[in-house]
Amino acid sequence: GAAPSLVWEPLREPGCGGAIVSLSVSPHDAAHLVSGGDMLGTAVSFDGGENWRPGLGLPSYEMASVTFHPMKTNVVWIGSCMGPFVSTDGGRSWESRRRGMPPPSRGRYTAIVEKILVDTDTPGRLLAFGGSSRRWSRCGTTGAVWASDNDGGDWRRVGTLTKDGFTTNGVEGVNIIKAWKGADGRYHAFADEAGWFISSDRGKTWVRRQVEGIPTHLASVTTHPIETGIVWAVAAPRNAEGCLLPGGLYRSTDGGRTFQPGDGGIRKTADANPNLMSHFADIEISPLPPHRMYVSDMSWHSTAIWTSDDGGRSWRKGADRKSIATACFAGPGCRLAASPADARTAYAYNSEYVLKTVDGGRTWTDMTALRPDVAKPDNWRGRGWNGWCSKAIVFNPYRRGQSVVQMMDAGRGWISDDGLQSWHYANGEASPWLGGVSAAFSRDGSVYLTTGQFGANNGVAVSRDGGTTWRVRQGAAHGLPEADAGEYGGVWADPDRGCRAFVILKDGLYRTEDGGETWKKDETAATTGDFAEDPTHPGRFYVRNAQGVFETDDWRDFRPLGLPGESDGRIACDGRGRVLVCRGRTGDATRRGLWRYDPRTKEWTRLHGETLACAVAADPSDPARIILTTADNPYHDFAGGHGVWISADDGTTWARANDGLHVRRLTCVAFDPFDPELVVAGTGGGGFVRARWPKNRIEQP
Repeated sequence: GAAPSLVWEPLREPGCGGAIVSLSVSPHDAAHLVSGGDMLGTAVSFDGGENWRPGLGLPSYEMASVTFHPMKTNVVWIGSCMGPFVSTDGGRSWESRRRGMPPPSRGRYTAIVEKILVDTDTPGRLLAFGGSSRRWSRCGTTGAVWASDNDGGDWRRVGTLTKDGFTTNGVEGVNIIKAWKGADGRYHAFADEAGWFISSDRGKTWVRRQVEGIPTHLASVTTHPIETGIVWAVAAPRNAEGCLLPGGLYRSTDGGRTFQPGDGGIRKTADANPNLMSHFADIEISPLPPHRMYVSDMSWHSTAIWTSDDGGRSWRKGADRKSIATACFAGPGCRLAASPADARTAYAYNSEYVLKTVDGGRTWTDMTALRPDVAKPDNWRGRGWNGWCSKAIVFNPYRRGQSVVQMMDAGRGWISDDGLQSWHYANGEASPWLGGVSAAFSRDGSVYLTTGQFGANNGVAVSRDGGTTWRVRQGAAHGLPEADAGEYGGVWADPDRGCRAFVILKDGLYRTEDGGETWKKDETAATTGDFAEDPTHPGRFYVRNAQGVFETDDWRDFRPLGLPGESDGRIACDGRGRVLVCRGRTGDATRRGLWRYDPRTKEWTRLHGETLACAVAADPSDPARIILTTADNPYHDFAGGHGVWISADDGTTWARANDGLHVRRLTCVAFDPFDPELVVAGTGGGGFVRARWPKNRIEQP
């Protein structure tokens, strides 16, 4: 077909919002960073994290550890649930390198790899290790050790790390969460179920290392980058006479044979809840003098980053919830990466952001978001490393420049008032987590947000002053169900009377007549589901569920329009009153695709046979311009989503439009009603993206 007429770029909403599982600093250029996420794909920065761009070319997006080639400046390797990948342009784009491993599958992962190591003593030789530090998934090659003699062109399985030690048999083994080359030239690996392994013959055979002096099982081991006799271990929390005690740090000076406590000065918290008790994931040691050490308490209550300048004899707190300014809300329970080029620089990363220190851990800065205007401290803008699982992008049709993005986790209600240049959070009484679902606006400045994730909700957030102040209504005191009643769905607000609105929950429809203060279940609503309002007929709605698509003017009487059957996908209504329905992923494959119902002819037309159709939008100023997105779940070697389709001739012909698109799972899409050449779409793990689609461009199939 013709060249795409739109190019996607990150929207730059605040924070990352997804679990960042790796970050590495180039040994050739301290400003060059590559990072990966659990279903986020990758990002690269060439200015020390001030700006990021997504990596392109991945078939799916569940990533693992990063390895810069020690001699080739632009060569970077990364492990993933889909096997090893290499970049020859510094992380801008990626290619799969898994020949010799099990063939990829569209139904599962077949060669999960956590880490690739470069053998600096033998040109072209690499090692790869089967596992996932994120504990994302397992497969038959978990625990495998692979070797390549031609820069990853071909791989052979050397053997497997198991609970009983090393074997040359091709069995499923233990989950390898890290691997590295020590200062003495030996190779090391650490696995969840079996602990520490060492190879003295360049990865050909492995010996499980036993340790003494640690009262519980190991969570991690780190060797000193220079001094071969020093080893640090992280001990997991333990039970002692019926009491649960925090995890700890231990130091060895005899190469790891014996260990002594090494966390004096770190204030730890004990709690019966393991999430609230002090525990540590790993230790990071700078390769440069004074070999500064960093460790993070991962507890939700006592979360902090601690730093030692004297080899672990003393520790100082460098970051906690109160001392860092971040767009998102999690404490600094992080993994850490020290710069190989600057002894005072290190990075910390978690499920919501990246932090950076340039003063040896005393202060930390958010490197996934910034405040573009110091006079507006609540407004944030992303730096390009976004990993949100997107749920909705909703433009305010009554106020130019205002919109809301809704995401999972801590992504509930980020509002932009300045044309997508910055965002502020819809603060309320509820926790920031459990995700956002949808949004609705009224002319008088009323805004309603629905919430929910994993079968629970955080109520309905309401603003009556255009999004400046918020209150959250939840539970019987307001006529709404409790948090465990399930996730909310869509929301509608009366365009002219913002005090009137309704929300959808799995057990029915709830209405408010007083601006969200009190709600009442509409017992006469005969059915509910995903819905769209007809812009040509205010008050008319089209509803889709497993029974089909229905038309209603009052939510009491429903006229069936057909298209029954279970299926994922969204519903929309264009500027001519025609109903657009996506049917994808589940249900009868012969009925999947994009369908349109014309109320004048009362007929359905299949506009596109895309079997992974997910979301659709029509240009409000020209309904012949249609954009269709596709989505699929993770947990297999190919993401499945085909990205974006566009049609400029009312659905007669279609062209793919994936230029610049780093994640091809897209769950929502919308046109800006004040600038309909601007399109914003939300991905399932890569945040939001934007593109301009010129009206004068005629697409070719």
